[in-house]
Amino acid sequence: MTIRPNFPPGGLRLLGARVPASLADGLAAGAADPSSGLVTMEIGIGPDGRIGRPSQGAPAIDLAGRIVLPGFVDSHVHLDKAYTVRRTGFPKGEGSALLEAVTLSMADIPNRTRDDLARRMERGVESAWRHGTVAMRTHLDTPDEPARSLSWQVFDELRARWAGRVALQGVALMAIDRADDAGFAERCRQIAGLKGIVGVFIPPRAATPARLDALFRHAADAGLDVDFHVDETLDAAADGLEMIADSIARTGFSGRVLAGHCCALASKSEADLDRILGKVAAAGIHVAALPHSNLSLQDRAAGRAPVRRGMTTVRQMLSHGIPVHFASDNVQDAFFPYGDFDMLEVLRSAVRTGHLDDVGAWIGGCSGSASAATGLAAHGRIADRAAADLVLFDAQDWLDLLSLPHSDRIVIRAGAVLPGPASALRDLLSMEFA
Repeated sequence: MTIRPNFPPGGLRLLGARVPASLADGLAAGAADPSSGLVTMEIGIGPDGRIGRPSQGAPAIDLAGRIVLPGFVDSHVHLDKAYTVRRTGFPKGEGSALLEAVTLSMADIPNRTRDDLARRMERGVESAWRHGTVAMRTHLDTPDEPARSLSWQVFDELRARWAGRVALQGVALMAIDRADDAGFAERCRQIAGLKGIVGVFIPPRAATPARLDALFRHAADAGLDVDFHVDETLDAAADGLEMIADSIARTGFSGRVLAGHCCALASKSEADLDRILGKVAAAGIHVAALPHSNLSLQDRAAGRAPVRRGMTTVRQMLSHGIPVHFASDNVQDAFFPYGDFDMLEVLRSAVRTGHLDDVGAWIGGCSGSASAATGLAAHGRIADRAAADLVLFDAQDWLDLLSLPHSDRIVIRAGAVLPGPASALRDLLSMEFA
């Protein structure tokens, strides 16, 4: 379903919008503030719901320096698990919290009926949409052949239903040992037929050069990109990410590769970290840091507070030229019992826990990296002729943006303002034109 514009027939001009200069392709007028990376500019929305030049004399609204961001790209979520925590409970930290969460989640699989999956996955996409997300990549547990997977059947219907509102990608998530199966090439063909991505979970010490090389060969033959869950541990001996980079170098794999988690890097020596990140950069691997789940699970132990943080070494990655961004990951399930697919909340958590006080560099770079990592380049930018998918906040700098809850944000989709609670910002952006 495509949203029809509800702006006046001639379009609309948003004056005094503060936008990250790195996300305003060819539109920014004037110099950006060097301390914030924000530039104050006019955004024109044409009568077709696209960014461009409105008709002469179109009404104008002065945002008075409020921040405007493009719609969010959420590159790593789990819609099939979302909102199940009331059934599963969550880890108590008796042993590996990650493996405990896996066990809790797997025990819930019999409850994932068609109706249950459809209800929860719909709720997740709608929440993301209302919070300002325009594109999502979701992992789907795929223990059976993808063509026979109930989760994939429900997802395919969901993807069609939300076309034109939220662009959805599906990842067939499997353990790395599936690459040993004689039928793995057929699995890849089925994933390609579903317009999906190969997803691989690498448990500790499960990766081998032979498995990874076979995985990349089969993915290349089927024309598939690959998305990893890797080194989701604080064990300094974990070497999955380095092995992935080495395999790409051996096989010459040229598809997109996205690696999620990579928590073990935070436990490496400086010399090891520098070596590994050099390989990751050379291999062209994108990294999705997932602060919510990793901060919740890593170093969780019964009866004590965590000592070590779970988020990966994002600043060191950036210094090596590795494209890195943040994503929601789990929402209200055994892996993370909170959240509601709000990318601003994810960014707030990342900035605060990662000491990323140069916020402008991270928000600008993250949007571009998420779009490139997923191949969703048409999303996450404020550009001429792009859909007017914008998120307006009652904040004039990064401190206010990341300090306040912003439940009164205004989400615009293809020129249409989504309904929301009454607020001063909504009153300013009233669409009641004569």
